[in-house]
Amino acid sequence: MNARLVRRTCTWLLFIMLVWQVTAVPVFAQEAVAVSGPLAAQVEKSFADLRGNGESLGASAGIAVFDLTEKAYLYTHNEKKNYTPASNMKLLTTISALDRLGPSYQWKTELYIDGNVTPGGILQGNLILKGYGDPSLAQQDLRSLADAVKAIGIKQVHGNLLLDDSYFDETRLGIGWMWDDEPYGYSAQISALAVHKNFVTVTSKAGAKPGAAATLSLEPMTSYLTVTNKTKTVEGAAADIVVERPRGKNEVIVTGTIGTAAEPYQEDVTMEDPALYVGDIWKQELAEAGIQLQPQAAVKKTVVQGGVPLHTHLSKPFRDILVELNKESDNFYAEMVLKTLGATQNGKGTSEAGAQVVADVLKRAGIESGFKIADGSGLSRFNLITAEQMVKLLAFVQDQDYREALEASLPIAGVDGTLRNRMKDTPAKSNVLAKTGSMGGVYSLSGYVTAQNGHKLAFSMIFNGLYKYEYAQKMQDAVAVQLALYPENVYPEGFTPKPAKTYKLSDKIDPILDQPATVGLTTSVLIQSLDGEVLYERDADSLVTPASNLKLLTTGAALNQLGVDYTFQTELYGDSAIQKSGVQNGNLYLKGYGDPSLHTENALKVQDGVSIEQIAKWLKDKGLKRVNGNLVMDESYFDEQRLGLGWAWDDESYYYNPTLGALALNRGTVMIEYKPAGQPGELVSMNLLPKTSYVQVINESHTVPAGEENTFAITRDRGTNTIRLTGNLPADHPGDYERVPVEDPAKYVGTVLKEALINEGVSFAPNSSVTIGKVPATAVKWNAFASKPLQEIVRYLNKQSDNFYAEMLLKTLGAVKKGEGSAEKGAQVVHEDLAAKGGSIYFDMFDGSGLSRYSLVSARHIVAELEGMTHSPAFSAYDSSLPIAGVDGTLKNRLKGTPAENNLHGKTGSMTGVNSLSGYVTTKGGKKLVFSILVNGYAESSKIMTELQDQIATTLASLE
Repeated sequence: MNARLVRRTCTWLLFIMLVWQVTAVPVFAQEAVAVSGPLAAQVEKSFADLRGNGESLGASAGIAVFDLTEKAYLYTHNEKKNYTPASNMKLLTTISALDRLGPSYQWKTELYIDGNVTPGGILQGNLILKGYGDPSLAQQDLRSLADAVKAIGIKQVHGNLLLDDSYFDETRLGIGWMWDDEPYGYSAQISALAVHKNFVTVTSKAGAKPGAAATLSLEPMTSYLTVTNKTKTVEGAAADIVVERPRGKNEVIVTGTIGTAAEPYQEDVTMEDPALYVGDIWKQELAEAGIQLQPQAAVKKTVVQGGVPLHTHLSKPFRDILVELNKESDNFYAEMVLKTLGATQNGKGTSEAGAQVVADVLKRAGIESGFKIADGSGLSRFNLITAEQMVKLLAFVQDQDYREALEASLPIAGVDGTLRNRMKDTPAKSNVLAKTGSMGGVYSLSGYVTAQNGHKLAFSMIFNGLYKYEYAQKMQDAVAVQLALYPENVYPEGFTPKPAKTYKLSDKIDPILDQPATVGLTTSVLIQSLDGEVLYERDADSLVTPASNLKLLTTGAALNQLGVDYTFQTELYGDSAIQKSGVQNGNLYLKGYGDPSLHTENALKVQDGVSIEQIAKWLKDKGLKRVNGNLVMDESYFDEQRLGLGWAWDDESYYYNPTLGALALNRGTVMIEYKPAGQPGELVSMNLLPKTSYVQVINESHTVPAGEENTFAITRDRGTNTIRLTGNLPADHPGDYERVPVEDPAKYVGTVLKEALINEGVSFAPNSSVTIGKVPATAVKWNAFASKPLQEIVRYLNKQSDNFYAEMLLKTLGAVKKGEGSAEKGAQVVHEDLAAKGGSIYFDMFDGSGLSRYSLVSARHIVAELEGMTHSPAFSAYDSSLPIAGVDGTLKNRLKGTPAENNLHGKTGSMTGVNSLSGYVTTKGGKKLVFSILVNGYAESSKIMTELQDQIATTLASLE
């Protein structure tokens, strides 16, 4: 296994380690118990209303309400289940910071010089800024640092501006953050030296007249970002402006239209390596202070080795920064605080070290385990916590001397912060102090409320699986009002709770789902016969992350809508004929239509179909000997979105996170084969497939003696095709390979095709290049190369759970059925296809593979697809594409020696905190069942999730 994957796994273990033995403060002894009464009835009525609406049916929630005066729970619901908390995570971060740093903590930023100052005020050396994680450093603070330079008589600097951000590590984004959030201010990069929260505000104003470009401005003004203006002013008062920043680049692209009467449009935009942004702003402030730098002065990074700072800037006390952090839910502040915790308490300015500190404080609060901490802000969907744990932490704070500092930072209902517009004109106004949290599918509210009898209540409401957030907000506000009224609540008129349902298999399945090890899990389960009889269900409508079970919807729709014999075409064109001499004086064009199986003839080939070598040989056989034009790649059949929405930035070096395009090769990847060299100390032996100049491989890895630690890793620099081999590989390692995604997949195809043609003896003019463009109408189609039929494509896709194949199918559905090769349009086709099978349309689908954390479906949606496909002419192809338990595909090593072996046909799915299994199984009595088991949440290991599924599958196969 690649060492980077090993380290990533170990990192997750570190997140939940409690590294010091600290006596927990006993907050309360009572465990959450079932409660009844008017308050409980009001909450249950709100739940019933939620479940009565198709748009909110899929929501699930953990709720806990604790009376801090009586030390008793007033209400609980799923309080022990883990949920993604969104910005409620900031409560854990800020309470831990108050506990360890204290309300009076101040961040410092130090100014150094490393040369001599002449009597005339010339610094013969460098100016240096060293940051210690101040989240609030502003442009005016850099001006004060410039004034400090001026105050000691420096008028000129004959050196560089050096910046030290080494107090934190170089990981700029939180674990599991989404690449599509990255351009925006709420996902700013983290650095120990930062200014203006590491973003600029881009303002677009209408131009002088219709047709003119919009006027763009940056605040603060900086040359660190380049801005491309593709806007247009139009008539009217509407603004349709899009601000983008390509991955890994400090380029801002502004497109769209703005009306002459429109209000200015603003967007906060982030940047790469923000410490250098600090340097650019500081350079401006030095100039404003009258300090001259030489034209050749550079802004560079350094690490200060020692010395006494010339000047130290101190931030406001943490208690003041905390107010903005929690009231306005500032992600950047929270992440800077988390790394500060790691640096000050554990000696490492990393999120992992900060998470260890938070875990230790949770232990002090009596919360031993059963949670996951990925970041400080809650932007990561890898965070998992329960409502009960949140309430325990809030109760713990009441006995700490920083209680008032925390409470002063919380939004007040109907008054300020993120609650300023909620619960106005209700008894909750001014009585609820709580932290909000929201992102796609998640809505949370946790804090304190003063009840009508004067008691202070601690509460937490964490909602996941939301199709539309406003239903959760409405319920949270209604519950908060009831808490403010307590104990003067009244029973809701006409409400009668529905009794819990039992099913034929309840006595068999309930004990499996109710094991102690599964307490933190939300499991959406539905089991029914093909004649429609429901044998068992639990939370069958809960919207959860399906992982690769989403491929069942993608492939079912593809087979249904395109047909089992559909083939993907790759077309070859020329805009001039091949002369008798073999020379072609025009361009060659290759147009892709989304063939996922296009490959090179080497270890990257996984299916028969079209190969680059085949295309090159065909051209040679047609007499081609020289190309004087360009090799033009046409990928216009799909859009230019290379990654699925909701994919994590830190997965970009891995094969399962491929780049997408209508013309792509080898599933969007190259292969690096590696093994130890002959002698320790030598570079690791590696081989690149295909042998292409398209990627640059930098090998900095070494062979070490047998038995030493394996730290070997393969990574790709973001937004580039530079692949790095680093670390040490023990001499006794057997060798392995990794597939690594590449950028600009069509250029990859073109480069490899050009190299294949050269190998066939075809030459190119010196100025001939590989370009991206469209096939002109005047070009002549020379040939069309067809893939294998769709049923064979789908068979490989589902058996091997191939993400690239699934994404190409989804975009193909959009292109064929909606005229737009995008994931969005493909998802529309899938929605419509499922609706035609009788399934609900209330689910979220953002990709085809299930890699996106934004996608949300329920067991009922999956079962509707599986049942519906049994009536489709494509069912045989669909069924045969599924892995068979104990036989092949991703189920090859599962359920061996059970009645489900060689019986169950199903699709697996797994990601961090997610595991799924859905498909068909025949009972011992000969009855065919369809089932879906979608598991989300926290367990000590993923094995608990798969064992749960396997126990259910074995139970079903054993039925008489």
